[in-house]
Amino acid sequence: MRALLSREVGDAIRDYIVEHGLKPGDALPSEGELATLLDVGKTSVREALRRLEAHGVVEVRRGRGLFVGTFSFGPLIEHLPYGLQADNVPLRQLLQARRALEEGLVCEVARVITAEDLDRLDALVEQMRAHTVDGRVPAEVDQAFHQALFAPLGNPFVLQLIDVFWSIFRRASDRIVLDLRRPTAEDHAAIVDALRSGDRAAMTDAVARHFEDLQRSLDAEVNSPLAGEANEAS
Repeated sequence: MRALLSREVGDAIRDYIVEHGLKPGDALPSEGELATLLDVGKTSVREALRRLEAHGVVEVRRGRGLFVGTFSFGPLIEHLPYGLQADNVPLRQLLQARRALEEGLVCEVARVITAEDLDRLDALVEQMRAHTVDGRVPAEVDQAFHQALFAPLGNPFVLQLIDVFWSIFRRASDRIVLDLRRPTAEDHAAIVDALRSGDRAAMTDAVARHFEDLQRSLDAEVNSPLAGEANEAS
């Protein structure tokens, strides 16, 4: 019951911040004043503030008081890989989200990417070609390519989300039988070529083709006889 009450108090403090138009860095009432305002005990307020501080909503400055925090996606991103895996979110659903993200943003990248950025992507493709084994490239180089691809957007949230997807798929890689039909390095090279061409359709097609092998592999896993037996057993 206490946990539920502290969550409700946390919601009330959020509402207070919004209703009073408070901005990051603005002062909040003290614990005692909040307890009086919300008609709850100081213990519930203290627990709620601890939870809000962990999520960056409030900032507790020792000896100075309470202040509105600067919102960050950091705590959300930090816990997202665990939450998705704990809830057994299917990899096919995660791949769908990742494809939508990358296919949708690649044309935005084309508007701001520089010749230096393209040279960096070329260098990563050459690293892939030099270290390809059975059509597969080193995971860390593949991840670096996707980070470099979307870095020109200057959007740390996008880069963090890409890292989340990478973290989950890397942990699951030992149980995915990857059906490669094309060399992975050449798929990445095609993305760079499409960016240089300025052809928006070519860009989205190149990104989409890059995910085809993984999509096919996950579809095969779901449709395999063993998967069907497992579903029946559950």
